[in-house]
Amino acid sequence: MTDHYIDDLMFITPLGHAPGIRLFGQVTAAHKSPVTLAVLHCHGQHQDTTDVTVDLTGVHYLSQDALKALIDVARALPPSLRLTLRARPELSLPERLATHGWHETDTLQVNED
Repeated sequence: MTDHYIDDLMFITPLGHAPGIRLFGQVTAAHKSPVTLAVLHCHGQHQDTTDVTVDLTGVHYLSQDALKALIDVARALPPSLRLTLRARPELSLPERLATHGWHETDTLQVNED
C-alpha cells in the first residue's frame, strides 16, 4: 500500500509525528479494506511501537461496517499492542462501541477530542 489513499469520499494519510493514520471525509463500508490495509501497513513500518493511532477527527461520517473493521484490527493485535481511535464527540464512538459490546476490547482505546 502507498502512504496515501483517496477517493471521492475519503482520504487517508500517515500521521507525521506518531505511528498511525489520519482519515478525512466519509468512511463507508466500501472503505473497510483500504482502512484495514493502512493500519496494518503502518504497524508493519513501526513494529517497535506499542500504540497505533487512527485519527478520525477529520471524519464526518463513519459507517458501522467501517467501525467494525477497525475493531477487528484491534482484536487481531497481540496483547502488547493497542489501537487508539481519536475522534470528535459527534461520532459517538463510546456509545456505539458499548452498544455492540466492543468497548471491552483490551487492545482498543478511544480518545475524544
